[in-house]
Amino acid sequence: MNLRNRAFPWRITCLVLTCLLLAACNRVTLYNELDEQQANQVMAALLGSGVSSEKAPSSSKKGWEVRVNRGDFPYAMQVLNSQGLPHASYRSMGEIFKKEGFVSSAMDERARYMDGLQQEIARTLSRIDGVVEARVHIALPPPDPLGGRDSDSSASVIIFERPGAKLRDRETDLKVFIKDSVEGLADVNKVTIKFFTIAAPGAADQQTNAPIAMSSMGPMALVAVVLAALLGLGIAFRGKLRARLSPAAEAKPPAWSD
Repeated sequence: MNLRNRAFPWRITCLVLTCLLLAACNRVTLYNELDEQQANQVMAALLGSGVSSEKAPSSSKKGWEVRVNRGDFPYAMQVLNSQGLPHASYRSMGEIFKKEGFVSSAMDERARYMDGLQQEIARTLSRIDGVVEARVHIALPPPDPLGGRDSDSSASVIIFERPGAKLRDRETDLKVFIKDSVEGLADVNKVTIKFFTIAAPGAADQQTNAPIAMSSMGPMALVAVVLAALLGLGIAFRGKLRARLSPAAEAKPPAWSD
């Protein structure tokens, strides 16, 4: 076997590895620096919708990241947006009022209290079935320095709901809950709730991505698989052809010269 024939398998191997590397580079990151629960929720939603995805440690060494094929990126974002994923990370009142450094001013304490109260109410609303995301804004009147009567508090809430959730039928119950959660909010009419329905992913997009498993692969991944298969067949055919020709070459009688 000459040097050219010996180098042929190595060239094939390098070509296959290059194709596989290009296929791997076809993955793009949807989100990174997620905690494990957020990453698992995103993975469950994508896999349940027929989108091939993978979870790996984040490149920033903080939390996890979720990657999908480049061709699935638009549909994957539609799936996550329709379910409000990844869910926002809420801080508890204890985390917000954790003592650090010097004593906080009254204004700082008030701002932190409002922030914590809004997050607590938003987190509770987000746990209700059919709620994709909730945004809460509370207006607390400043205390009267002369000891007079303070004005009433108020609350404005925006709820993003899933199609068919019918949360508007429970608007009164939601208003009562918010009223009872805010100090100084005695009138339920001071609570405003607006509902918005999140659009579900299109049926055409779902049919394009979900039924066929190969459709979850990007174009470069498909090219790599086809090339690898063709190269494997070529190597096998070349080996069989060489095996057939070798006995014929050995059986040829030597040439005599005068």
